[in-house]
Amino acid sequence: MILVYAGIVPSKPGAASAELDELRLRSRLLIYQLAAKQDIVFLPTIAVAELLVPVPLVQKGLLIASLQERFICSPFDLPAAAIASDIWSRHNQLPADLRYESRHVLKADAMIVGCAKAAGATDFYSHDKKCRALANLVMRAHDLPTHDPTDMFLLNEIKHGDMPALPAPTKPGKRRRNKDGSSETPRDA
Repeated sequence: MILVYAGIVPSKPGAASAELDELRLRSRLLIYQLAAKQDIVFLPTIAVAELLVPVPLVQKGLLIASLQERFICSPFDLPAAAIASDIWSRHNQLPADLRYESRHVLKADAMIVGCAKAAGATDFYSHDKKCRALANLVMRAHDLPTHDPTDMFLLNEIKHGDMPALPAPTKPGKRRRNKDGSSETPRDA
C-alpha cells in the first residue's frame, strides 16, 4: 500500500480523507529517505500482483516495466515459500490483537514477507500493525516515518511535490559502494 499511498502506482477510486493525506505524505517521506540513503528496495512479486489489480490490461506492461526499473521484484520461490510457511506457523505466537482474522490476508502477507526476507531484506515497512508484527518474526519491521530528524523542512517540501526518484536497482547480493568508500548489501522491503 505504500506505493499506492505515495501515488507511484494507481489505486481504485475512493474517497479522500485527512488520514489518506497523512499516509500519502508519510509514504513519500519514506521513499525520499530510502532514496537519500540509496537503499535498495525489494518489492515482492506477490505485492506486485495486488498492485496490478486496478490497472487496465493495456497499461499493466508499462507499470511492470516501471516497477522493475525502480525495485528488485523478488519472486515467490522455494526459499520464500519456506520462510512464509515458518511465518504462518509462528503467527499464533503473536499477541491476540496482532493476529489476523482472515486466513487469506495472513497467507498473502506471509508470502510477501517471505519473498522480501528470501531476497535479503533486513527491514520491512508497512503501516499495517499486523503485517509489521508478522514481519518482526523474521526481520525488523517499521511503520511509516512521521518526520525526518535531519531536515525539519522536508515534510513541507514533500507536501508541495518535491519527490526524488529511487535509485536504480542493484542485483540482490551485490554490494554497493557508498560515498565514503564503505560498502553495504541491499536490505529494505
